Amino acid sequence: MLQSRWLTAMLCTLAALAGCAGFPEGMEPLSVTLADIRPTQIGLFEQEYAMKLRVQNPNNQDIPLEGVSFAVELNGKSFAKGVSRQTGTVPAFSDVVLDVTAISSLSGILEQLGALRTGAPDRIKYRLQGRLTPSSGSSVPFDSTGSLDLSGLTGSDAQ
Repeated sequence: MLQSRWLTAMLCTLAALAGCAGFPEGMEPLSVTLADIRPTQIGLFEQEYAMKLRVQNPNNQDIPLEGVSFAVELNGKSFAKGVSRQTGTVPAFSDVVLDVTAISSLSGILEQLGALRTGAPDRIKYRLQGRLTPSSGSSVPFDSTGSLDLSGLTGSDAQ
């Protein structure tokens, strides 16, 4: 019985330590932004997009990566999701661009088209959120937003 409790306590301690193994204390989080998106395959039920994610490292040490998972929202609605087992290193005080693939579904496209019923928007807002997995273990969350001004393309005179 005592041996069982000791083993349980050790396993809980190891799990807690593993959960803290992502980034050393005092390191700043990596910045992940959407750098590009383009359709590659369009099907009825699924659409595939080639995306570029820019990962910036503001720290003074290299960060080796093993993968990324992410989701993209457009104008507050789910658009596409992706995972990639990309290995590489984000050098200290530098950035890398990850080439990833994202998949959207028919329902995601229909939601986006439904939003256009009121007319073409002057601005598309996007949100990119997900997790980077460094080779040190625990994944590191990211969440970034941005927008694309379309007023010049739609002929709108928005100031």
